[in-house]
Amino acid sequence: MCDRVATAFLQPLFDVAVTIPTRETESGITIGDVCGRLDYVKPGGSTLADRGVYTPETLHREYLQKVASDELDEQIAEGYIKGIADEAPSVITLNMRAASDCVMEFIARKYPFRHDSNSKRTRSIFSLAANEEDFMNESDFERAHNPHFGRGLIEPLMGMPCFSNKEISK
Repeated sequence: MCDRVATAFLQPLFDVAVTIPTRETESGITIGDVCGRLDYVKPGGSTLADRGVYTPETLHREYLQKVASDELDEQIAEGYIKGIADEAPSVITLNMRAASDCVMEFIARKYPFRHDSNSKRTRSIFSLAANEEDFMNESDFERAHNPHFGRGLIEPLMGMPCFSNKEISK
């Protein structure tokens, strides 16, 4: 939804995510990594969908997870949907690290202070387990045609009939 709002109303968007993937070892379940991602989406650039942050499959899986968990389990068992990787719950320190990165990214774009161009930081990914941070720029992503670009308040809002003010005749 935020992706569409940013595109339709030409608003920059900061998207932050954290994950703590787990893995099975001989001694039991253990933390595999501690990771975070920050995307800066500028109007006219690649969207979160273009970057693979979400896909129709992941949206469908999340929907089923919320409203029909039994059906989701069946579809995973039958191979229609890929299984979901196990994750440990996020902890406040990881969330604060990612939130801090987001605030610093906003400040760097509002008041440029970096030696390198901000364009080299369309996406930042960090791994605390590997003590690494990687950056990607806009040219690393393919940008699909976006029919919602700059639509603003045109009905239906963001191309979604559920946000229309017009009554549907029966």
